[in-house]
Amino acid sequence: MSSQSYFSGEGRKGEVNELRLLLRNPEVQRDVLKYRTVVQRVISYMTLGIDMSRLFTEMIMAAATNDLVRKKLVYLYMCSYAESHSELALLAVNTLQKDCNDQDPTIRGLALRSMSSLRLVNLVEYVQRPLLVGLDDKNAYVRKTAVMGCVKIYYLAPAVVRDLGMVEKLYTMLEDRDPQVVCNCIVALDEILAGRGGMVVNNDIAHHLLVRLKEFTEWSQCLVLQLLTRYQPADEEEIYDILNVLDDRLKHVNSGVVLAAARLFLSLTMNMSELQEDINERIKAPLLTVLGLGSGSPELVHTCLHHIQLLLRRQPRLFDSDFKSFFCRYNDPSYVKFKKLELLVDIAAEFNVREIVEELSAYATDVNMEMACKSIRAIGRIAVLHSSASDFCRMKLLSLLTSEIDHVTTEVLIVMTDLVRKYSEASSDIVPYLASSVDVVTSPEGRAAIVWMLGEFGHELAEGPYLLESMVNEVSQGKSSQTRLQLLTAVMKLFFKRPPECQGMLGRLLQHCIDEETDMDVHDRALLYYRLLKRGVSHAQRVVANPKEAVTLFAEDRVVEAKDRLLSEFNSLSVVYGQLSVNFVPQEPPYTLGTGGSEPESPFQPSTLSSPTLPRSYEPEQQKRTSRPSVDTSVVPLGVTPVPSTGDAAVEDLLGFGLAPEETPPVIELKENPQLSPEEFESQWRLLPQSESLELQLSVIPSPEELEQTMTTQRISTMASSPPNQAIAKFYFYAQQVCRLRCSVVSGALELICERLTQKCSSSLRQLLTPEVT
Repeated sequence: MSSQSYFSGEGRKGEVNELRLLLRNPEVQRDVLKYRTVVQRVISYMTLGIDMSRLFTEMIMAAATNDLVRKKLVYLYMCSYAESHSELALLAVNTLQKDCNDQDPTIRGLALRSMSSLRLVNLVEYVQRPLLVGLDDKNAYVRKTAVMGCVKIYYLAPAVVRDLGMVEKLYTMLEDRDPQVVCNCIVALDEILAGRGGMVVNNDIAHHLLVRLKEFTEWSQCLVLQLLTRYQPADEEEIYDILNVLDDRLKHVNSGVVLAAARLFLSLTMNMSELQEDINERIKAPLLTVLGLGSGSPELVHTCLHHIQLLLRRQPRLFDSDFKSFFCRYNDPSYVKFKKLELLVDIAAEFNVREIVEELSAYATDVNMEMACKSIRAIGRIAVLHSSASDFCRMKLLSLLTSEIDHVTTEVLIVMTDLVRKYSEASSDIVPYLASSVDVVTSPEGRAAIVWMLGEFGHELAEGPYLLESMVNEVSQGKSSQTRLQLLTAVMKLFFKRPPECQGMLGRLLQHCIDEETDMDVHDRALLYYRLLKRGVSHAQRVVANPKEAVTLFAEDRVVEAKDRLLSEFNSLSVVYGQLSVNFVPQEPPYTLGTGGSEPESPFQPSTLSSPTLPRSYEPEQQKRTSRPSVDTSVVPLGVTPVPSTGDAAVEDLLGFGLAPEETPPVIELKENPQLSPEEFESQWRLLPQSESLELQLSVIPSPEELEQTMTTQRISTMASSPPNQAIAKFYFYAQQVCRLRCSVVSGALELICERLTQKCSSSLRQLLTPEVT
């Protein structure tokens, strides 16, 4: 049957009863192909959402075959319906156990995988023996299937994994002759011991894995290299030995292996400052190779660029001589080009800045508007970061103004507003272009930039006030609020420098913004300026046009400390996202808590593995483990559910403001002999509202003497109680809290209602506050 007809559902008009008859038909059962076709129809209907559970018995009978395709389909059926039809799943156990002893290793592994995938706690006892036998099977496929079955059983019954010694067995199987079995053991141990920090890596395990590293597949090598980042070598000599072993992994054809090896290089030398520069130089060439070889995979190039940018934050001049490798190609997607622009800004240095700016200038006229704007922004960033190249960058930007392209002119003007903040002498270069740019620029951001520069440097331009006046005359035509806000400030600043030309338009602008403006920001700013001028021109000038110092450091130039910590998460999504994994990974180990049982009480310490190349033995390194959150229920306020503390400050402090110290729950201390008159008790009882009401089921009703004695031991006194032998017994209690400034009297009423079947205790509390000081 073709794949198209298999999933198209053709012939779905046949009922379940018809399929049952076909499965039971002796003629169909004798024909292997026909029998397989009927089973395929059942699976096809199942994948389309039709309930085929009524055929469970017939499908189990269909599993008794040597046809591997049919057996796989039947096992898929069993695993799909086992969890929702647990009573029917028992019928499949015998068939699966029989296949676990089959001579064909493929069938043994298939049966073992299906048994461990039934996801039923009541069937775990049937899976234990086949799973343990499978771990010692002579065939590697069966062994690696059994290893992953241990993880599936752990999800259902963690105690079984501990009692059967599966963790110890998995550690022993790290010496298995098949590399894929070893890789599966690593995955399984990391899953099972996730709540305890993952698999323990000691000296012998680390060296054993390093010796066999080349035997693993490419992606298994990535897994092993990631695991080895947890290992702490005993001394520097051991670090050098490991680096020598891993050196050829940096030349691997698989980019995943290269990045995993680079991460291990960085991890091993994290605390060796004298080696960091050499290590960066060593991993530079492999990263550039990945960047060049990944031209057919833009996603790989984008990821590699992020990792290179992270290394540049550690060693800024690392890729200075290789800046041409980051020039944009015509077939690069936009997101790769944008990242390359960021890297060109970081790589720019005194000897290569001219070539980089020339290249960026060519991108400024790109047909992609966003690419052009980002290129102009990159030139501006280089000018801000490199004072020696600021004149050259400024000339390139000014040359772009002659293009008279709206988005290019707009972006150049916005960039120039930053440049003149740092280099005040640049104003004489840009001011002559303002008059011609007014008619070209239409975007609110561009016009706001022109207005800002006219307010700051319009006095240097003869027609400066008249350019602003033309905009003031059009202010009622619904310009953007951003432009109107900038226009208010610019006219005010220019008024203090050239008052005769600006006095009239300033008055008109303030009158319009105060009387007719609908945007509250514009209205409030105009009102502020009006009141400042009314108080005095000198006061207003000191507030609005006070001389400013040149900007030396922009906010985006500040290095974020979190970027340095990203090196510990090299070769992960944290580098691409630009933030630590704790900020975007909501799930934390142990992943299986609450799903099937509790964690093993203590992780197994791995046995010593023999390694033929180790001349000396090392003591196993204990791995740091995390404990479960604990709850202190000794003092919990009434009606409040205790919440466990996670103990992870990084999760709670996402903004980096620092966590406030935990508040200690207040301890209530009661006076030994509280003083309260019956009259005061009664008056306060009637006035104060009820603050708490409780109802409890009591197995035994205490006597009044026992109840009063118990309360007295807790420093709670009895004010009054109902006569004995009453169907409803009422008690009125009070207590007095010891405090510095005020005394709190808590009074309560307790009703004991005696019934035939249940004894019910209800109480109400009222808190009385008195001004007395104890």
